[in-house]
Amino acid sequence: MYLSYDYEYEKIMYAKNIDTSIAPASITKLMTALILYENFPLNHEFITSYPANYAYSGKVAYIPEGISVTTEELLELLLVYSANDAAYIVANSVFSNYEQFIIEMNKKSKSLSMLSTNFVNPDGLDEENHFTTAKDLLKLSIYILENTKLLDITSKQEVYFDKLKQNGYKNTNLIIDSGFIGLKTGWTSNAGLTFVGYNQKNNRKIITIVNKSIVDDEKLNHFLDTKILYQISKDNYGNLKILDKDSQLYTIRNSNNIQFIKNNNEFYYFKKLNEEDISYYVEIKNNIFKIFYSEINEERKFKINTSSNIEYKFHWSNRFLNNIFNR
Repeated sequence: MYLSYDYEYEKIMYAKNIDTSIAPASITKLMTALILYENFPLNHEFITSYPANYAYSGKVAYIPEGISVTTEELLELLLVYSANDAAYIVANSVFSNYEQFIIEMNKKSKSLSMLSTNFVNPDGLDEENHFTTAKDLLKLSIYILENTKLLDITSKQEVYFDKLKQNGYKNTNLIIDSGFIGLKTGWTSNAGLTFVGYNQKNNRKIITIVNKSIVDDEKLNHFLDTKILYQISKDNYGNLKILDKDSQLYTIRNSNNIQFIKNNNEFYYFKKLNEEDISYYVEIKNNIFKIFYSEINEERKFKINTSSNIEYKFHWSNRFLNNIFNR
């Protein structure tokens, strides 16, 4: 399963099986971190405690009970080092009990329209009825990018804690230096190697999601798959300029004057670069210039510079753009 999404232009570029149910592995910790982030300030201090009968499992930082940690420190352990024990401390601390935290994880999912997701634990270890889809993970990722500053944490190469036995904890994301400053890695038997990447180099903002990458000996395949998916997306999709700023759109002539209708800004269409020309339906009404992409059911619109109350409708194809807008 994979997905690449242009964050700036809100377009899925490549996708396969994005509605198929998958195990989220430690990408689950994005939701755990989000709930913590939205309920407490970064400097809030918690006294660590675990749910009854908790036992260390998977990747852990061996955080002892009874020590003071801040919200920011827990977020770092969750998102940088991917510590499962940090996830259980969070789940036992944010609300009245651990069970309520799981309920709130699923409430938050539904509020984000992640309708094919269900969480039963805060760390992402494989468990029955713990599932999501690539499309739902995209919704979660977009929400985090638009409403939090968690990217400031996921982009850290390493974090340090004097109060724990191991002072330094390196990021499980091994391709930060390649521009992937977020968002979360994961690995379980059911999920394979999985990674939600976010890269904003090359004047692009691209989210990539890979799941079920083959678990190789060095556990690097999800990073290799991410780089391939990113490069193909970057090379094959781009912005094509449709109109320059102040392009003359239409001319209104009457007995007293001639009025030239121009647009306020540049206008681009984001598309696959080797894609055939797409037909457009264009409408100017009440000073709004609208472009409808009939084949793909999209609409773009922007205001134009005129005080006239005008209404025109016409059809055109982008290959005839210069002819249709009479100068």
